[in-house]
Amino acid sequence: MKHITLILISLHLFISCSSKSDKKKADAEGTITYKVCYATKEDVNPIIALLPTQVEFKFKDNNISVLSEGYLGFFSTRFISKYKAPSSSILFKILNNKMNYQFASDEVPFIYNHQLATQIKYLKTDRVIAGYKCKLARVFIEELPEPIDVYYTQDICLKNPNRNTPFSKIDGVLLEFETTMNKIKAKFSAENVSLTPVSKEEFIIPSDYVKSDAKTILKYVSNFN
Repeated sequence: MKHITLILISLHLFISCSSKSDKKKADAEGTITYKVCYATKEDVNPIIALLPTQVEFKFKDNNISVLSEGYLGFFSTRFISKYKAPSSSILFKILNNKMNYQFASDEVPFIYNHQLATQIKYLKTDRVIAGYKCKLARVFIEELPEPIDVYYTQDICLKNPNRNTPFSKIDGVLLEFETTMNKIKAKFSAENVSLTPVSKEEFIIPSDYVKSDAKTILKYVSNFN
């Protein structure tokens, strides 16, 4: 399934009537649950029906784990990044095949259709999303004809929260944004932020995941299509 890897992670967001910005904590841990919507309709591209509608972004001790699962759990991806580690991983599960793709901590992985932002404009626009006060940034990426508007909060204490994404230069946790992976545009909107304990096991790579390169993973994805 050519577009499977869209279920990355990767990343977050939504609106509440009161702000939780005064609840910022040092060394925060918790879970952000994002609703995922796609620009393409199912009747145009049936693969959309199999893609995730929700993503979970977990964080603890500045480590990050982002999980997304496709329809009936036939495939899933989990992004794992340990803070200050030299590399990050994306764990791909396609049917019974489990693969671990490792890449440098400052790299934007192959699943994205665009690379790092070339320019960011910070605008004087505020919104409350999932109970958090958010600021607006307009992101320009060389490969894209139009800029992307993203909302981020600086009231969740997480260092380098957007590592390994085109938005890594933004110093804040993204709570609403759009991105394109494997030619499918998706919008992520945070529905809930829960600052509750997260198990350390969320950031451990299971031993049954085999190290694989991008070419091998893409081959499995194509065969699943």
